[in-house]
Amino acid sequence: MSDSAWARFRRHRWLPQATLTLLLVALTAGFVLVRAEQRDRHNEDALARACGGVLPRKDAAKLLADDAWWTLRTGPGPRGLVSCSLGGDGEGDPWFTVTAEPVLAAPLKGVRVEHVIGRTAYEDEPDWAREHERADQLVTVPCPNGLPGYARPVTSFRVHAATDSPAGEWLGTLVAAVAEDVRAEGRCGGDPVRDTDVRPVTPAPQDDAPDSPPAECAWFRPALLGSALKGAEQSAHGATHAWARACSTTVTKPGAAGGAVVSSASWWGEALPEVRTEYGRELALAGRGGQPAAGTTKKAYELAVWAEGRCAGGRTLHRLGLEGTDRELLAARADSLLARYLDASGDCGDTKVLGKVWG
Repeated sequence: MSDSAWARFRRHRWLPQATLTLLLVALTAGFVLVRAEQRDRHNEDALARACGGVLPRKDAAKLLADDAWWTLRTGPGPRGLVSCSLGGDGEGDPWFTVTAEPVLAAPLKGVRVEHVIGRTAYEDEPDWAREHERADQLVTVPCPNGLPGYARPVTSFRVHAATDSPAGEWLGTLVAAVAEDVRAEGRCGGDPVRDTDVRPVTPAPQDDAPDSPPAECAWFRPALLGSALKGAEQSAHGATHAWARACSTTVTKPGAAGGAVVSSASWWGEALPEVRTEYGRELALAGRGGQPAAGTTKKAYELAVWAEGRCAGGRTLHRLGLEGTDRELLAARADSLLARYLDASGDCGDTKVLGKVWG
């Protein structure tokens, strides 16, 4: 009796091995296909949920690796806005992070001149307050109607993003989409956010050159104190914050009698009530015509001149401070120095000099 087909198949030299190989290839291909479909569904779901589902999916997908399983980390961002991060878990897999945060002015430690120009002028800031400086793309959006849910008025917010993807040029569209969603949901008003509003994050500007005074001190030069101090050396420190601007300049010249310290400061907005408290004595005495007591001998005199006005549409207080050993020099130069400082203060009007106070 002739051999069965099965027997002939088993006795064949290579057919059983080839069949087994084909079967293994088919099973492997099927498994890979199923896993790829599962991965695609997983990635589509993660992308649909990222940042509340507002990201442009095609652009976001271009930032990531097609063959990676994407992991989503999402939730409320700083102070209740948006934050999401998406990317592969494998080594070298690209990722991106998008964050929306309110623009909040950290409270100053104090409003006196030494506080405003100090190296640590602010109370401790939260970690997230500086994250945007390390991002790749950024947009700051005005919110004229104010963001709801904050104790103090919040009239702008920023959205920033970072990625290590080689297709980083698509990152800006994600930033714009999240920013527009926050603007609309917060009923901010103003103009819609467009892709062209997003800008690359530029490095922080370098510190002023050693021989160049800070911008807050540019209005002053030693010659304004008289010819005796023309060409004198000066050491200046200045700073500008949300509600205050100040400068302090120390002037010295070998051979000149004494020297002087000239300070200038302006406060507006939320800082005004605290300024009126901190400098309450000076403001109460300003304009009363007080002079250092006759016959008084002091190593140094202090003189402050106060003024008030409206700058950029808001009520503002200005103070010029002088310290030095030459009382006559301080008295003679105070008014002209205040006038020069006010002229350099920008868009100011309705200015009224309140008077001088000797310390």
